[in-house]
Amino acid sequence: MPQLLLLHPLHWAVPAGTGYDFYTLFYLLAFLLNLLLLVWTGHRRGYPMRTWLVLLACTTLAFILGTKLLAFSPAEWQQLLHTGHWPDSQARTVLGGALAGTLTLLALRRPFGFSWHVFDAFALPMCAALALQCVGCILTGCCFGEPTSGGWGFTYPPGTLPYMVQAVQGLLPVGAAHSLPVHPTQLYSLLLCLAVGGVLLLTRHRTWPGGSRRLLHLGLLLAGRFVIEFWRAPAGEQVGAAAHDHLGLTLKQVQWALLLLAPLALGGWLALVRRATPRPEQAPAQNPVRNLLAVALLLALTAWLGPQALVRPEVLVVKTLLLAVLVLEGGALLLGATDGLRPARVALAGVVLVLTSQAPADSAKIRPNTLEVSLGYGNGAFGEDVSTSGGSGGCSGAATRQTYAHRYSLLGGNVELHHTNPDNRVLTYGLGIWRGQDQVHYQTLDPTTGAVLGYADSTFRLLDVNPYFETSSRLRPGRLGGGFRAGLHLGSLSNYNDEPFLYSKSTSLDLGMWLGVRDVLYAQADVNRGALGLGNATSRLGLGSGLGRLAGSSVLAGLAYSKNNDSGGGRMGFLSADIRLGRTGVTLYPYGATDFGRHHQLNLRVGYRLPLGRH
Repeated sequence: MPQLLLLHPLHWAVPAGTGYDFYTLFYLLAFLLNLLLLVWTGHRRGYPMRTWLVLLACTTLAFILGTKLLAFSPAEWQQLLHTGHWPDSQARTVLGGALAGTLTLLALRRPFGFSWHVFDAFALPMCAALALQCVGCILTGCCFGEPTSGGWGFTYPPGTLPYMVQAVQGLLPVGAAHSLPVHPTQLYSLLLCLAVGGVLLLTRHRTWPGGSRRLLHLGLLLAGRFVIEFWRAPAGEQVGAAAHDHLGLTLKQVQWALLLLAPLALGGWLALVRRATPRPEQAPAQNPVRNLLAVALLLALTAWLGPQALVRPEVLVVKTLLLAVLVLEGGALLLGATDGLRPARVALAGVVLVLTSQAPADSAKIRPNTLEVSLGYGNGAFGEDVSTSGGSGGCSGAATRQTYAHRYSLLGGNVELHHTNPDNRVLTYGLGIWRGQDQVHYQTLDPTTGAVLGYADSTFRLLDVNPYFETSSRLRPGRLGGGFRAGLHLGSLSNYNDEPFLYSKSTSLDLGMWLGVRDVLYAQADVNRGALGLGNATSRLGLGSGLGRLAGSSVLAGLAYSKNNDSGGGRMGFLSADIRLGRTGVTLYPYGATDFGRHHQLNLRVGYRLPLGRH
C-alpha cells in the first residue's frame, strides 16, 4: 500500500496511483462509520432499534441514489426518463445525497413516529463520515483544486485526474514526473467537516428545538463548500462547474445554488433557536407490520433498480440493514416480545424472505451468498500482581503490592454475510455485538510477607461492537492460499491496572491472517479475533487444517497470549474448531485456552447459515 503523504520543500506529493481504488475503499469505510455512529446514536436516544434500522435503510438508499441522480448530465437524464435504463455513470456528488436523504427523512419522519429531533441524530455522524471520505478523495485525486504556488499545494503522479487535466491543458511538459501543485481542496473539505463537527459537539448541551442542529450542520457545511469552490478546479467538480454571470458577479452554477441554500439553512436554524419552544424528544412506538412492509418494499426497489443503479457494496449495505431488521422482527415474533397482527406479520416475513432470496445483485455470477447468524457465551479468568517501589528513584524497595483477580463472562453473537466468487474466493462482512461483565477481586498485600492488608470487589460492564471483514485468495485443493481479516472493537472492552488504578480499554483492532494449504495444513496469526477482543485482549499463533476439505469442519491449535502475570505469564495453549453438522446449516465454534493454572478462556458459539439465493 502506498506510503503516507510525503513532505517536499515546495509541495506535498500525494502517493496516488491508478492501480488501487482508494475512492471506493474510503466510500465504503465512510458508509460503515456513518451507520455505526447512527446505530449508536439511536441506541443512546432510546429509539426502537428495528424501526430505527428501517429508517436508516431508507435514508441510506435515498442518499446513494441522490449522489448519482444529481450528477447526471442532461443527456443521461433523458436516457433514464425515455428508456427507463439507468445510465452507466460513475459520477457522484454528496450534495445530491444530502438533499435526497433529507427529503426522505422529511417524508418518513411522521409515518414512523419520530419527532423533529431525529434530524439532529444524523448531523454529527455525517460530519465524521464526510471527513473520512475526504481522505479517499485526497488519495484518488478527485475534487482537486486550481494550481497554486503555495507550499501547501498537492502534486499528483501520472495517470491521476489532476495530472491528465493539466497535460491536456498544456500546463505540463511531456514526461513530467508529477502534476503542478494544486490547492488541496479535499483537505479544506476535511477540515471543514471536522470544524462543523466541533461546533456540534460544543453546543450539544444547549436546549434547542428539534431539527435545529441539523439546520446548523447543513448551513455551515454549505457555506464552507461555497468558499472552497473558489479554489476548486472546474474539472474536479462533478456538478455545476460552468461559470455564470449575474449582476456582474461570476460564480459557478453550484456556487449560485449554495448561495441560496446556505443562508436558507442558517436562517432556519436562527429562527428556530430564537422563536420556537424546545420540546423533549419522544421515542416512537414499535410497529412490526410497518417495519416488515418497509423492508419488503425496499428489497423490491433494490431488485428493480438492478446493477446499473447499485453496485455490489451498496446493495450489501442496504440489505445488511434490512436483514438485521428481519432477524430482530423474527426474534420478537418467536419470543412473543410484541403483540399485534401476527398473521399479517408472518405473511410479510414470508414476502421479505422471498424478496431477499431473489433480489439480484450487480452480477450474473452463479454462486450463493449466505447469511450466518450465531449466538455464543464465553468466560475467562486472569490475574495481575502489581508492586510499586517507594522512595526517590525507587531505591528504597517495594512500598505497595496489589493483586487483581479477574473473572469475566460474555454473551452475544455475530451476523456474517458470506460471498463466494466463481473462482472460489471468499469475502465475509461481519458484525459482532457482545456484552458481559468483569468481576475484579482486589487485594492490598504486605510487600514483604504477602499478608492481606485489605480487599475489595468491583464489577465492570463490558460491551463490544465489532465490525470486520475477511477475504481470501482463490481456494483450490492442495494449493497454497492465504487470507486476511481486519476490523475494529469499540465499546468498553476490558479493565487493566495502572499501578494501582484500573483503566478501561475502549478501542482495539481485530486483525488476522492465514497462509498455507487450507484443506491440509496452514498457519494462522490473529489479534483480538471476535470475542477474544473482549474481557482480555488475546493474540494467537497456531496451525490448522481443513481436514481434507476447503469448505467444511476445521481445527486450529497453538499458543495464545493475553494479559496475565498471576501464574505462568500470559501464555496459554489453545484449541479451537469449526464443526459443521452435516447439511443442517448449523456450525459449532468451540474455543478453549489455558495455562493449566488460573488463567483460562472458554467460548462456544452456535451459528446457523441461511442461503440468500443465487446471483
